[in-house]
Amino acid sequence: MTETIAAAARLVAGAETEIVAVTSSMGPVSIEGYYDEALAVPGLLVEIAAGERSGAQAAIIACFDDTGLDA
Repeated sequence: MTETIAAAARLVAGAETEIVAVTSSMGPVSIEGYYDEALAVPGLLVEIAAGERSGAQAAIIACFDDTGLDA
């Protein structure tokens, strides 16, 4: 799923835009409710922080229900 989303993003990204797609190494395999969402957020924040440290200028959360958007 991650590579499919990355490929779609690359099709519409500007020539100077680099798309780096990652999947969290922690949390549930799928998000089926509030409990799963709560378990997914820590890994999401780890990946966003890692992206910031490596110079990312944006993060897109490609997940149903915008998991972690308000974190």
